[in-house]
Amino acid sequence: MKISFIFLTLLAATRADDIAHAAGQIFNSILPNLISNQVANGGQQGNSATNTLQQIGTVVGGVVDYAKKKSYDDLLKQVQDSTTDDDLLRVSDEMFNADINNAFNYIQVNLQGKTSPMSKNDEAQSNLLNVPENVWNGPTIRPFVALFDNYHKNVIRPEFVTPNEETEQVTYINTILATGPIRSLMTYLVSKGLTQLNEYPEQVELLKKIWFTKYARHWTGLCKCSCAFENIFMAELKSDTVLGLHSWLFFAKRELDHKANYLGYINKLDLAGKGMILKQHSVLSETKDAPEVTMFVGTSPELETALYTLCFMARPDRPCNLRYNNINFSIQTKTLTAENVKLIDTAYPQF
Repeated sequence: MKISFIFLTLLAATRADDIAHAAGQIFNSILPNLISNQVANGGQQGNSATNTLQQIGTVVGGVVDYAKKKSYDDLLKQVQDSTTDDDLLRVSDEMFNADINNAFNYIQVNLQGKTSPMSKNDEAQSNLLNVPENVWNGPTIRPFVALFDNYHKNVIRPEFVTPNEETEQVTYINTILATGPIRSLMTYLVSKGLTQLNEYPEQVELLKKIWFTKYARHWTGLCKCSCAFENIFMAELKSDTVLGLHSWLFFAKRELDHKANYLGYINKLDLAGKGMILKQHSVLSETKDAPEVTMFVGTSPELETALYTLCFMARPDRPCNLRYNNINFSIQTKTLTAENVKLIDTAYPQF
């Protein structure tokens, strides 16, 4: 039996899942027969069998890794190709209706004066947001906010994921997987033929890959110091440029810590009692100008995660047109590729 035959056997499978299955069959059928035949011929052949086993293990490991990447790529392409504009309008409306952890009616939004991205004047003497304690203790907001201290804002400062931080990531994912917006997302993806997402571990793996895979944002590519969660739901600094800052919860925390100064709003879109989309101008850490920041306000972390995930998968790198209660808006996603894996660079609402 030759290694080349094993390669041919694996390459005969046309789908990534079939490749992984074929690789598994080596252990179940071909490999035991190979070893027993070689060992029966004496010690020298036994050593040869051991060497062959090591070689096959290397081959299979590489094939399985490839199959996983190919399966993820196929998954993204399948959603993109099969999602219609009507699908997006229907599913986004469904997600909003399922957002029972929406906090908009419990917070105070102080818009104050209007401004522009170019203005340096402070048109707002008070904080933008007043968030009561019961909101911070919300069932999905609490594990969401727990992730904020896992990251450093500088894109070239090394970050290492500790076991406790990884536990916090999985806790957040497990928590939101039980909510209406994420259930709507997973049901929709399964309806498009992604039957593997019927399995709970596959759902966890998908969200963890999309939101928490580390990648480099600096031009050197040396420091994997960023991820989609950090950029979108928090803020990063690249020299004097503010990146991200699209979460109202993170912004409210910055205001409480006196690390964000809200200068006024540029424009807004009310979402029929379920929140708003706000375009505003702020300064972070006293000197870092964020001249045109767009964010949802009052929506739950799981709704935002579901909408951004849907648009990343279905309409990457272009406007993703959505709707709630006959109010139209869109989400713009931008993607990047890190080690041959497509991930979210950033995502934010538009109107």
